[in-house]
Amino acid sequence: MITNDMKVTDVVKAYPRAVEIFNDFHIDYCCGGKDRLEDAVEELGIDPKSFIELLNKKLVKEGSHTENREVLEVGRLSEMEVPELIDYIVDTHHTKERKLLAEIDGLINKVLLAHYEHHQEQLVSLHGLFSDLRKELQEHFAKEEKLTFPYMKKTYLGGGSPAYVKELEDEHEAAGSIIKEIEVCTNDFTAPEDGCASYHLTFQKLHELVKDVYIHIFTENALLFQKYEGGIQ
Repeated sequence: MITNDMKVTDVVKAYPRAVEIFNDFHIDYCCGGKDRLEDAVEELGIDPKSFIELLNKKLVKEGSHTENREVLEVGRLSEMEVPELIDYIVDTHHTKERKLLAEIDGLINKVLLAHYEHHQEQLVSLHGLFSDLRKELQEHFAKEEKLTFPYMKKTYLGGGSPAYVKELEDEHEAAGSIIKEIEVCTNDFTAPEDGCASYHLTFQKLHELVKDVYIHIFTENALLFQKYEGGIQ
């Protein structure tokens, strides 16, 4: 049973399909995962009682009728030890997001040129925000792969530094803030009616990237970092 006192991240751990509903209602389950469910919902102007009733109906009573492999990974990831979980994050999320960043970069520049006359305001803003997000993520990946993750693998059974976790959490917050601006800028990834196929594809790829980044950050904040800090004596 889901209650208003549960943390957002704990709802996802217990009911991974909650991610689908949280995405629809723009509830932050990655960077804001430590918030109480009631507080997170109220902040968005949603009635907590009605929303929690919806969650219990869809996730507890009805159960999982549809399988989303990306979301349902949460249960398996919870059983992984720190080194295995780190490898999974790099092989899955870093790889996918690097590919999407490269694809989107080319698409945005193409669409900016083609639709500058009629959609200058949106596209110039989006171009800047995406550039900021790409820089943030690429530098974050490099830091994790070359410095932080190797250190965590060596020290997760004791003697590690929680400061490393705090640094990564701060970087997650920075990426999350940019993503929220992108969501507003793109009207929740809704391309204009006169947008060409590339315009629609750009927004589709951006949405795919954002959903993966959310799962990525959740996996680190709620699973990896908790396991790592739990091993530090």
